[in-house]
Amino acid sequence: MGINFNFKRERKLGDIVQDFINLLRLVLGHFLRTIIRLSIIPLCGMLLLIYYGTTKINLTAKESWTSQLDILFVGIGILIVLLVVSMVFFGLAIEYFILLKNRKALDFGSRDVLSAFKGAIGKYLRFLPIAIIALIILAIPLFIAMGLLVFIPLVGSFAAGILASFVGVWFFCAFMFYREGYMTGTGAIPQTFPILKKKIFDYSVASYLVSFVFQILLMMLMLMPSILLAVIAYNTIGFEQTFFDSLFGRMLVSVGGTIVILLYIVYYMFSVLVSGIIYETAKEIRYGEDIYEQIANLGKEEHAH
Repeated sequence: MGINFNFKRERKLGDIVQDFINLLRLVLGHFLRTIIRLSIIPLCGMLLLIYYGTTKINLTAKESWTSQLDILFVGIGILIVLLVVSMVFFGLAIEYFILLKNRKALDFGSRDVLSAFKGAIGKYLRFLPIAIIALIILAIPLFIAMGLLVFIPLVGSFAAGILASFVGVWFFCAFMFYREGYMTGTGAIPQTFPILKKKIFDYSVASYLVSFVFQILLMMLMLMPSILLAVIAYNTIGFEQTFFDSLFGRMLVSVGGTIVILLYIVYYMFSVLVSGIIYETAKEIRYGEDIYEQIANLGKEEHAH
């Protein structure tokens, strides 16, 4: 099934947001089906980890602080696993976007995305330490800038969010330039900045707006399960610790936590679509790939006449 969407073109702020909405409407069902199939096993693992963690907390809640150190390690382990799972699914979303723009069709599935990710895993692993080192170098000036922006009345928090969104887009585009062979891994981050700075406002605001809308949607989606959990807890045992000590209570917390994790994974994966559109826009400005396509099509039209 083909899709009618032009990836390779220059875009302004409004065009980026509108094209994201258009692309999302075209691929939403296929995207969710593909990702959910890939997420079944990892989410089952997270469910077991969360249940084990809640059980461990209940069993050691009344023990001394020295015997509760393993709870800290369990919590750290869960966070590490969650971080790894999130990074893997972020990579899967990138490979989904690459397949989508190369094929301009929805004739691929979970196995194709997983196979593409496995084939490019080396680039992900090589780029990761480069990105970490770059973030460490940028951390101090970024924190200073965000700290100053937060104190600006009314618009300060939005400005800080826009700055954070730009950093995310910057690193995403740098990786994509490296992933598609336009730049080297070590040179991608510094070489990408001059390309993006030409439209830094458009790219940053577009990414922030989409993220802001999705965050509101996530809060609304999480509100109803939270209310449902509170009603169930109140109508069974009441708002007491004994509810969460029970098997049913721990299962409810584990399932709820897993659903929240799934929602956040989907949210971050959707952010790849808008970042991908920004990347294609920046690439078009830098390399102008569709110019050659337009010349070729023009030649065909002239021969047809």
